[in-house]
Amino acid sequence: MLIQKPRLPMKDIIVYSFLPCFVKKTLYRLKGYRIGRKVSIGFGSIICGKKVFIGDHTKIGFFTIIRGQEIKIGSHVNIGSITFLDTPFLEIGDDSKINEQVFVGGLQFHDSRFVLGKNCQVMQMSFINPAKSIIVGDDSGIGGHCLLFGHASWQSQFEGYPVDFAPIEIGNSVSLTWRVFLMPGIKIGDGSVIGPNSLVTKDVPPKSLAAGFPARVISRPPDFPKDVSEEQKVDILRNIVEEMISYFNGSGLRCVKIGDYYEITQEKEFWFFKKVKRFSMSVEYERISKNEFFPKGYNSSVLVSLRAIPKEVRRELNSRGVMWLDIEKKERPLFWNDLGDEVALFLRRYGVRFLRVKE
Repeated sequence: MLIQKPRLPMKDIIVYSFLPCFVKKTLYRLKGYRIGRKVSIGFGSIICGKKVFIGDHTKIGFFTIIRGQEIKIGSHVNIGSITFLDTPFLEIGDDSKINEQVFVGGLQFHDSRFVLGKNCQVMQMSFINPAKSIIVGDDSGIGGHCLLFGHASWQSQFEGYPVDFAPIEIGNSVSLTWRVFLMPGIKIGDGSVIGPNSLVTKDVPPKSLAAGFPARVISRPPDFPKDVSEEQKVDILRNIVEEMISYFNGSGLRCVKIGDYYEITQEKEFWFFKKVKRFSMSVEYERISKNEFFPKGYNSSVLVSLRAIPKEVRRELNSRGVMWLDIEKKERPLFWNDLGDEVALFLRRYGVRFLRVKE
């Protein structure tokens, strides 16, 4: 064979996979890989490519293989264990997550490409074949056991059978629920949802709900998604905060409510002594004035605001080390603390994912 590509990069597995993380990163940097601060590469995992960039605070689980010509992985990316990402051009945006046992590869061309936007997630056991290219927009989710195929071919085209190689485009804020099958050439518009166990053979317009085998559009604006009034948004956030505090209490934290202000304590026992961490959180439901610094809670560890936080207030909060979560703009600062990360993670359950921004 003139063109040979082993199914597994055995040489790299033997040389690098079982080395400690810090040794592995040192050797990779000597090869010219650009690896950011506090990157974790799990036991048994390897990265092999010609041009490799990995952003700060990215974590790669154990026994994961990432192979390609050009690999670009953003900051705060989490790639699960026993995952195989094998495509010539791979790009993963900041804060995205690929769960365990995800496969990206299969029949491809020299310029095949898989691009996953910022704040996305691919759930476990999904199979993605970027025969031409698969591009996923920001803030989109691919459920477990999904199949995204960039090619459809087996029988001879000379005998009249269909052969198709075409890119797949998935817009921003798209949800593919579990067991969705996308055929080659499909385009899914921004804000659309594909129901479970659906076979998508035609394009789906923006902000539509499609389901079935084959899938068809069953709802669209104004019925889907529904308009939410400002009063309803306040009620939604109050319910979420109530659920979150109940979850925190049930998980071993001690939470005390004072109006829209919460004192949260974590106690951990280590042998003969107890370690105590104290945090505080304030929740703001009304719009914050630009002419004053946050009137209450600016000494909190975390501020959750339903409305957009003005830049002047963000800067003041940053100077005080207060981690803020702006629900309206879906933004958060570059820095974080343990409570802020827990709150942000809990809000993801309700479809709110935050992009890290520099103010």
